[in-house]
Amino acid sequence: MMKTKRIALSALLSLGLAACGPMEEPESTFEAQDSQELEAGCTSMGTGITSHACTHASNPLDEVAITASATRTTSAPSISTKHKAYDLALPSGAEGSVTYVPATTGSYAFYRTQSVPITVINGATSATVASALTHAVSASGCSLTTVNVYDLTAGTTYIVATGPATGNILTVVPEFLNDSRTRYYRDADGDGYGNNATSVYTACTPPSGYTTQRFDCNDTPGSGVSINPGATEVCGNGIDDNCDGSQC
Repeated sequence: MMKTKRIALSALLSLGLAACGPMEEPESTFEAQDSQELEAGCTSMGTGITSHACTHASNPLDEVAITASATRTTSAPSISTKHKAYDLALPSGAEGSVTYVPATTGSYAFYRTQSVPITVINGATSATVASALTHAVSASGCSLTTVNVYDLTAGTTYIVATGPATGNILTVVPEFLNDSRTRYYRDADGDGYGNNATSVYTACTPPSGYTTQRFDCNDTPGSGVSINPGATEVCGNGIDDNCDGSQC
């Protein structure tokens, strides 16, 4: 008897949820499926992570003054605290060094206010870490001009050597890519809604033809343009125009 009641209750709940339209899936279920390292094909950081870094660079409350070491050493000052803009005082006409210890294995972007050389060194092995991506930054009203991305291992002390810099002051904003990744969905028909089956989860500039809106039940180019969650349901045409799972 109890089992029968549970089945009935489950059926009613399913009907109720269907009536409310598509259910939001927890983003965590997607995140677990994706690598934390910079994905292949990424050509530039997206506006989300860049805007976040620019906000820290322009907020006096986030600024931390650091005197960089004149030598590459694991005892150099740390810039490992999240959501900070580090104003590095570099040696006159020379590079300076700081350290960075990532809390999580993955990709990290180092935004800077000048396009000056930067070298990341594994403090345990003395091996230079190759940059996974580097490009100029162009964001309105932002003092950051360049960014390099590195794949780093949690708990490892990295030496970050950079400079020389004009004026001997260089602001560095470290960002963990996973803190700014966004899920984009393929929008093949260009109606502003993507299908759930094809997506990318990235902090990079998304591929052309992707959108943050999903639940398009017909993403076929041409015929699917007028069918999406934002469309008006037309009664009697045999089509679920607004993708709510029913027809009037």
